[in-house]
Amino acid sequence: MYTDFSIIGFLISMIPLFLIILVLTWIRFIYQNSEKQVVQNEKMIELLMDIKEQNEKESR
Repeated sequence: MYTDFSIIGFLISMIPLFLIILVLTWIRFIYQNSEKQVVQNEKMIELLMDIKEQNEKESR
């Protein structure tokens, strides 16, 4: 019976560690996605500039 309480206590004491690991994983995931978004935004700006240049050439 004493070992049951020590196992439960151990599991409860590990909860903060699991939460820290979860939060760090989540932050890493967000950081990776933000890097991808920056690259995508740069590509979109480049494409929009190309479209703008094409429209300017056509309007002349």
